Amino acid sequence: MILEFWQGAGDPVRGLAVIVRAVATIGALGAAGSALFLVFLSERLTVDEARAARRWTVVFVMLALVGGIALWPFRAIELSGAREGMARWQLYGQIARSGFGEAWLIVGAGLVLVLFSRVRATWGAGIGTAGALLVAIGLALSGHGEGHRMRQEVLALGVVHVFAAAFWFGSLLPLRNVAVRRDPRSAAEAVLAWSRYAMVFAVLAVGGGAILGLLLAGGPPGWIRSGYGWAMIVKAAFVVAMVLGALACRFKHVRLMERGDVLAGDALHRSAGRQFLFALLVLYATAELASAELPVLATR
Repeated sequence: MILEFWQGAGDPVRGLAVIVRAVATIGALGAAGSALFLVFLSERLTVDEARAARRWTVVFVMLALVGGIALWPFRAIELSGAREGMARWQLYGQIARSGFGEAWLIVGAGLVLVLFSRVRATWGAGIGTAGALLVAIGLALSGHGEGHRMRQEVLALGVVHVFAAAFWFGSLLPLRNVAVRRDPRSAAEAVLAWSRYAMVFAVLAVGGGAILGLLLAGGPPGWIRSGYGWAMIVKAAFVVAMVLGALACRFKHVRLMERGDVLAGDALHRSAGRQFLFALLVLYATAELASAELPVLATR
């Protein structure tokens, strides 16, 4: 929405579509990530913590489905060039067979499989992980990879970036429940186990995102000359804030929790909440980028 009005008169409908895309992306990424949280950490969670993580998975799936379905009328308006286009049902078959439809149908299939992560069995974890991967593939396809001159490379990097970012983002709310466990030492062990996975996924997410930024927007010197570049800068700033928060959790709060400091668990709880808010802003910036025109340099 911000880029839509910053770069010209702006269309309120296109601006609203950005918000709906952000909601759908938040739901899809959260669903995939909370499922991966259950897959990797189910053995270290208490009954109540696992139950809360399963609830978050369902909430995120519902949010993604509502947001994803709501995107289709906006696509119909874009194709028809008129707001009345959302009522032209014949367009929806065309949309389903387009790149847009392919991407979001894959996301929808992944969301269904993600729900199997709630099953307390190895096969449920396997199907849930496959669902998270499908969500990552669908979200990568819904970006700018199709129009890029290095389409295959961008899509491959996009899948790695989205899959890794999903674990980081989707873990934050369930992690808040672990942080306030009555026994801080036991909580610290669970958080340390999570952090070992999170550090790997964070490196993949940040590294993949940095490379994608260079491929899509060119070098940093050119970013300040375009709205697309400024959105990249804002997104990068919020990612840095998330990384700093994660480092504080790992090397400050968790160490205090290992010594039995109950207040450190509360501090980690608040820090995870702040990281989640920063992540929401990152995903909104991502929705802005996905809706903006790809820089000409990237399409040559």
